[in-house]
Amino acid sequence: TFMLFLFFPRFLLPSLLPGDPKRCCSRPTPPGRWKRVTSELRRRSIFGFRFIDVADVGSVVDALLARQGADTAIPDAVPLVCTPNVDLLVHLERNDSPSATAVARRATYVLADGQPVVWASRLLGEPLPARLAGSTLLAELWPRIVAEERPVLVIAANERVATFIRADHPGAVVMVAPMLSRENHAMVAEFAADCTRACDATLPEFVFEAVGYPTQYLLVGALALRWADELEPPVHFAIGASFDMYYGLRRRSPQWVQDLGMEWFFRFVQEPRRLFRRYFIDDVAFVGVIWREYRRTGRTRSPAHPSMRPPRPIGRVLPGPWGNRRRHAEDDELAKTAN
Repeated sequence: TFMLFLFFPRFLLPSLLPGDPKRCCSRPTPPGRWKRVTSELRRRSIFGFRFIDVADVGSVVDALLARQGADTAIPDAVPLVCTPNVDLLVHLERNDSPSATAVARRATYVLADGQPVVWASRLLGEPLPARLAGSTLLAELWPRIVAEERPVLVIAANERVATFIRADHPGAVVMVAPMLSRENHAMVAEFAADCTRACDATLPEFVFEAVGYPTQYLLVGALALRWADELEPPVHFAIGASFDMYYGLRRRSPQWVQDLGMEWFFRFVQEPRRLFRRYFIDDVAFVGVIWREYRRTGRTRSPAHPSMRPPRPIGRVLPGPWGNRRRHAEDDELAKTAN
């Protein structure tokens, strides 16, 4: 992150700041500027996803509870909330689990969970206003689900998380996932059948796959097939360790660390042995992902964001980088008139 800020031109720095790219302007952003109608969530296409284009998760939570805002432009869509970060985009680019990749690409709700993803979107011409983390989404959505006693299925990674969930939402069906291999699709299908049998009495509105990659997407695919014939299938959430952070089993970084895009480093400090390879070896490939996306789309900074344009030269003439002299458009018009 430091090297990016060091070598990028100064006129790009406002666009790389978290939040509204125009917040550095003298005129403050009007309240409610980024609020959307829940049934019409705007999207931006980048990295093979159609990311929801809002500045906070509140409108997304409202849309999910109202069962609105699903992306209808995706063929064979899966009612899934997917939160791509750098690590997930690298995995999908490598396609190390084709079944998981196929499910993730068909998600109807896609949120940018990584600040580098937001920065890259602005550099590639599809600027997203803010990072929308899965942990933040769960922190706003789960209390409302509990208060309204919505029927849910939660697939927890361990019994400790499952205990907290059962105490918080007694009506929830909670299953603890066994160790599932990405190659053993029969085991995944068998566990999915156990989950559906446990939910026969009350069909859930929401299913939380709170396990790691790629297991969460394999389970989403298997469960989505079993509920495909329902008039209104449940919405799935591939949220990883978000419940651990919600219940305080894992510490989440302070807000100012998140604003700097350094939450990954906060997590690394807590688990250096487990996360060193992910952050310092595997995720370096994200630079290549950005470059290939740029080559594929041929897009760069969006003209819709003036803060992302280079500043206009001041004065009549300005030396160019190779000794040339540039003139303003009005100067050229005056020259033509004089001739």
